[in-house]
Amino acid sequence: MVAVEPTSLVVLACAKTGDRSGAAWQAVLGPFANMEFALSDAAKGIAAGVQAVATARAAEASELAPAVPLEHGLDVFHTNQEARRVLAKPWRRAEASWDEAAAADIRVAEAKQQGRHAGGAAQQARRAWEEAERRLAEVDQAESAWQRARAALAVWRPDGTLNERASAEAEIRAALAALPGPEWKKVRNFLTDRRSLTFLDRLHRRLAEAEPDVALRQVCLRRWWLRHLQPRPAPPPLTAQSLVQALLDAKVRDGDLTAVEQAAYDRVAAVLRTTVRASSAVEGINSVLRMQQGRHRKMTQGLLDLKRLYWNCRSLQTGKRRSHSPYELLGVPLPSTDFWTLLRTDPHPAGKQLPEKVSASADGA
Repeated sequence: MVAVEPTSLVVLACAKTGDRSGAAWQAVLGPFANMEFALSDAAKGIAAGVQAVATARAAEASELAPAVPLEHGLDVFHTNQEARRVLAKPWRRAEASWDEAAAADIRVAEAKQQGRHAGGAAQQARRAWEEAERRLAEVDQAESAWQRARAALAVWRPDGTLNERASAEAEIRAALAALPGPEWKKVRNFLTDRRSLTFLDRLHRRLAEAEPDVALRQVCLRRWWLRHLQPRPAPPPLTAQSLVQALLDAKVRDGDLTAVEQAAYDRVAAVLRTTVRASSAVEGINSVLRMQQGRHRKMTQGLLDLKRLYWNCRSLQTGKRRSHSPYELLGVPLPSTDFWTLLRTDPHPAGKQLPEKVSASADGA
């Protein structure tokens, strides 16, 4: 089991165990007293662990020390992965039918070229094309329905407005009407699980806390979308409405801000940057560990701990976080983030304090 702080890609816990029960996950998550949001697949063990931690916090809370709420969301990574798995089979059938129809056309052409009667071959080709078109239409309908459901799991709508739970749930219901059959049962369960949209509830709540003024918040959101996510537009029709909208968007995107507006924009941008929908960071770590596991006869817990330390200390080479290590990004107060320096650090007494420092900083992540 692996626990990752995804916004800075820090591996906080990495345990070699066959126990994925609720109690095991509670033991992993319990020390992170300030963790507010857990994102995972739909496994029952981690769900039970998150619930147990939340219950324990509530039981230990008091007026002087209120409990930090802990929410649980289902990630979109596994939902998308399962949908692609279901769609792969009908796509292969449709492609095979298309190839069969194309081959039937070749047989018709060969019969005509050789002067033979091609009526039978032409009839077979016609039936083959009808079957290919039917299968292609079926899989295209399923693909369109899935893409509609997938869009409901996005943070932004195509028009640059934020998604929200009510409309997302309506879109999911409409999409699932076109995805019947037992093969879609798992995807349906994922999509109708309330936890799949927990990230939207959390997003809107954090945005309201970051900027209570609704009008200012909406302008900040529009500015962020125009700067970061607006697709490259096609040449717009020269209408008065389109020209006015283009001028307004240009002003919102590039206009100067007052100190108050800039502070509001920075707070809103911070919320958007730290909104996480997928546990693919964990899957990425797992893929690295599985690859390295194949190189060792035995992957011990000690070796996992060394790999975790190396991962967290190495400087990232690309992206916005380049030239910084995960521990640096998380703000862990260590004497050094150099892997070899930490390994040579005297464990008595300073070495005993290192895990405590790491844990204390991770609690606030």
